[in-house]
Amino acid sequence: MKVSVDQAKEFEDPSNGKLRYLRPFIVLLPTFIVCVYDIYAKIPFTDSMLRLLITILFFYFVGSIAQGVIRRLMIKAELDKNDEFDISELSDYDDEDDEEEEEEE
Repeated sequence: MKVSVDQAKEFEDPSNGKLRYLRPFIVLLPTFIVCVYDIYAKIPFTDSMLRLLITILFFYFVGSIAQGVIRRLMIKAELDKNDEFDISELSDYDDEDDEEEEEEE
């Protein structure tokens, strides 16, 4: 099922801020590893800073893509859950309403 922009705007963000720290985590963990490795391997300062900059930029984009994909999946799951819920409730209530109207007539 494809989710249109209008359908996605009807619902609030289902992540409710749960994904707020995903991108910084994805950026800072590899940056820390590269920093520790550069210190351990005694890489010169300028080379180390260049490697850290490249690592930060690369994983920032990876984190942004991951956060967007996860948010879309959460929105799709929320829409699917609401669609299934609405369809089942509507069919039950419609049948009951029709029976009540027929009895009253």
